[in-house]
Amino acid sequence: MDTWRRYLASRVGALRIQDVRVSTVNRVITEIRDQVGRGAASHAKVVLSGIFGLAVRHDALDKNPVREIEGLGKKKRKKERLVNARTIGAVLALFHASEKAARWDLVDMVDVLSGLGCRIGELLALNWDSSVDFDAGTIRFHGTVIRVTGRGLFVQDHTKSRAGMRTIRPPAWVMDILKRRHAETESPWVFPSATGTLRDPDNTRARIRQVVAGTAFEGLHPHDFRHYVAGVLDDAGLTAREIADYLGHERISTTQEDYMERGVVGEDAGLALAERPRTGPANIEG
Repeated sequence: MDTWRRYLASRVGALRIQDVRVSTVNRVITEIRDQVGRGAASHAKVVLSGIFGLAVRHDALDKNPVREIEGLGKKKRKKERLVNARTIGAVLALFHASEKAARWDLVDMVDVLSGLGCRIGELLALNWDSSVDFDAGTIRFHGTVIRVTGRGLFVQDHTKSRAGMRTIRPPAWVMDILKRRHAETESPWVFPSATGTLRDPDNTRARIRQVVAGTAFEGLHPHDFRHYVAGVLDDAGLTAREIADYLGHERISTTQEDYMERGVVGEDAGLALAERPRTGPANIEG
């Protein structure tokens, strides 16, 4: 299971089930919430509850410790995000100057992420035939790349939420990058592997970590560009609904959560992101 592999195996995998206390579970869930996010913490809580519930039913434990922990509560305030309006130039410059980033085809990727703010799995699922419409200037997100044991990589035909199934109109400079890539590639995928096949999101994250290792941006995650784009759109005065539509977020209100289709979104978002971030040193003034 993905949640176990990503978040739980390294934290509790070596413990005996009898040694896991309420305080242990509370610490683990809180740590995941603060380091990754409430969504990941919620999934981890469900997985652990299922594991310990099974143990209770087989008399290995007297009670399920997950049921005793406190609510997830509010996420602790983090320090300033690695990618923001002041640091975006330095982040992009780091990748543009990196031989590793060039060799692993990460330069265009981080540039595009700084204009799309999509999830990495969504980006790697884009193909030229059904995802990119150069005439209309739009990008359609219609799935995400996942790995399944025994099957390998494939494009799941839905994104994280219904809102993620969206068509956006990104800034023109993003489309210009994609036009150049389209002219230079024979792969059906917009961001393929070195052999032209589907690219692994986990391997891509690992490559990004290797590029930024030992720099001021160590720990950079593709999701940081998603937060950056959200900040740019917020500063430009877009509403929460407009930002959510562009990024593919589900929840703004219960009613909006039930919307099945919203057509082409991101008209104003594309304008807000029209000026391409320039590579250069971080602006630390102010």
